[in-house]
Amino acid sequence: MTSTDLQSQILTVARASLSARTRWDEMPELLVFKRHSDTGLTVQPLPIPDLLWELFHPAEVIVASARAARTTTIAAEADTVALALRSEGFSITPDTSPQAAEAMRRRMAGGSAPRNEDIPGRIEQRWINAVDRHGQQYLVTADRLSDGKATTAVGHVLSPAQRLTGSIQTALEAFSEAVWQRPTEAAAPRPSGAHQ
Repeated sequence: MTSTDLQSQILTVARASLSARTRWDEMPELLVFKRHSDTGLTVQPLPIPDLLWELFHPAEVIVASARAARTTTIAAEADTVALALRSEGFSITPDTSPQAAEAMRRRMAGGSAPRNEDIPGRIEQRWINAVDRHGQQYLVTADRLSDGKATTAVGHVLSPAQRLTGSIQTALEAFSEAVWQRPTEAAAPRPSGAHQ
């Protein structure tokens, strides 16, 4: 299987997994994508107690999970090809509103800005942020509609210029580097649409 085939399969499985969700306000999940010779790829959650997601920021839960023998053993298995976080949040882009453009400008300059959920025009999303064994990043999102349903999930293999940054991405990268023994790569800043 070529890396392009694997990337395509990861996106297909991530989109299907996200599209299958019917409720909102769910706990995050740390996921593993596993290769099966007869069925292709499947996605399954790692065993993380809901209480941890309630008490701590997702990045802290990911870091703690990377230190737990139970989760790292599952993640390190030879058939695991990617790790991911499925969660919900609010997204903004520079054209969302003038306030969103200003918040993004401040963040890029290293300043403080309101949380995305407090910015007019923000979009509620469910999303899967994945990283594969080779360090390739993936992002799959589905926007919430006014009737509570979601748009069809869309996903992308991120180019080096689009690499995600932030505490969740840093934690996910650290987890993957710990279980797969990959050297750390410097991440380029992502130009827009950051999740909080």
